[in-house]
Amino acid sequence: MTPGDTARRLDRAVPWPALALLAGTGYWTIRLLLAPAHGVALDLVNLAFHEAGHLFLTPLGSTLHYLGGTLGQVAVPVGLAVYFLRSNPARPIGAAACVWWAGENLVNVSVYMADARDLALPLVGGGDHDWNELFYRFGLLGADSVRSVSAATRGLGTLTMLAGLAWLAVVALATFRIDRGEIVSGERQPGRAA
Repeated sequence: MTPGDTARRLDRAVPWPALALLAGTGYWTIRLLLAPAHGVALDLVNLAFHEAGHLFLTPLGSTLHYLGGTLGQVAVPVGLAVYFLRSNPARPIGAAACVWWAGENLVNVSVYMADARDLALPLVGGGDHDWNELFYRFGLLGADSVRSVSAATRGLGTLTMLAGLAWLAVVALATFRIDRGEIVSGERQPGRAA
């Protein structure tokens, strides 16, 4: 076996897309843990699902209209995770990435919640602040309530992101099937499975 053959076998054996996805989500997880208000590029996609959630739930009343943005941006990755798990064949890497994405959305929502009193974040179209309105309706607009609910949402988002990241790592490592004997010497070692 030539060095070129070894490199080609290594390229086929290493799950580069899974490792790239793991590296990217790992980087974004650290970034969001350190500075959740800065967000990530994926937030532009989340915004579309947020606004669609408002549109879909408008007929069900004003409370669900305001809540629809958050529900929309969290429901899409959760729904896709279920789809990837139920598809034939199951796609666990897609499901794991979507679980991470749902957690990232919850961290994003926690930033929006925390702004309910200050109203400093720029809003699309300059409309009402969803969480200011929702906290007011439910008597939770006090500083302690806003802080508690947004912190709990951030905590849930962080745990969900970490679970998705761990799942991605397990999937990436499970697909990392390099037979070291074959790569090193070019021959199968006795007793090794094919």
